[in-house]
Amino acid sequence: MKLLVRFLALPLHEQAALVEAAFCLALARVLLLMPFKRIAPLLGQPVPGRGAVTVPLSSGERPSALVIRRALLRVSDRLPWRSSCLVCAFAGRMMLWRRSMPSVLHLGARSDSETDMAAHAWLRCGEIDVVGTESAEQYIPVVAFKA
Repeated sequence: MKLLVRFLALPLHEQAALVEAAFCLALARVLLLMPFKRIAPLLGQPVPGRGAVTVPLSSGERPSALVIRRALLRVSDRLPWRSSCLVCAFAGRMMLWRRSMPSVLHLGARSDSETDMAAHAWLRCGEIDVVGTESAEQYIPVVAFKA
């Protein structure tokens, strides 16, 4: 009940962003059940390794990117399932795409030991770190998808 009261107290555009984030996170989770080769074309143009270029945002796009970031961070922890970094990055990409905003979705990997490997996804929109960038420096970029 407390969450509902807090939700209703938010401005309408933030309420809409939270609902959109929940929908996109659910859709991303379902889409990521498909083989990666089938969803890779949806992610954008692949750029190997660290070759992705940051596209500057206009002054009008910056607030929208921050609203998307805030919505994804708020909603992802409150859903009944765990939203992985890839799910969050894919959902953010959908939200940015709907607004025709440029973004780069990065996929990276690191080796924890000789046998363990870890992967991570993060999303940037211009100079805005949308999701996953807090631990991105621990990973070596493998590929980036530019949209």
